[in-house]
Amino acid sequence: GRDPATLPSIFASTDGALGITDYICETLRDAPETVSPTKFHNSVHNAASGYWTIGHGCMAPSTALSAFGATFAQGLLEALVQVATGSEAVLLAAYDTGASGPLASVSTGRGLLGGALVVSNAEGGTRLVASLEDGPATPGDGPLARHDTGNRMAQMLPLFDILAGGRDGAVDIDA
Repeated sequence: GRDPATLPSIFASTDGALGITDYICETLRDAPETVSPTKFHNSVHNAASGYWTIGHGCMAPSTALSAFGATFAQGLLEALVQVATGSEAVLLAAYDTGASGPLASVSTGRGLLGGALVVSNAEGGTRLVASLEDGPATPGDGPLARHDTGNRMAQMLPLFDILAGGRDGAVDIDA
């Protein structure tokens, strides 16, 4: 129910587009004069947020962030802070792809996974309460969490199970 052209956004990804990064590295090694300007343009970490804002004519602020294994939690925390400090609503889009080529030895994420939600201060919606505490992340056992393939964004799945089920619950996410 939100107009995407007015919605501030947060795009959270651990590594961005690793397939494109691998292509660029390989091309620079083998034939640097053939690097595609379009692929280079898509290799920056804020490419997804750029396409979102351009596609929707959105002039609202957009943030691209990465925090390795804590990327989803930090994106959610940023969305909650923005809403608590005056934004009516914020889009959080979190995504990761698996690594390929030599990058797979340092980036252990697998598969493709993405999810998004709008965090708002609207009355009548699902209430989300967050706190920062030491402790391990909650392993998920819901229908979405059971599809965890080793992608670092899988930390969102137990939360999405609770939200989709419309029930009360708690989940610990690595922040």
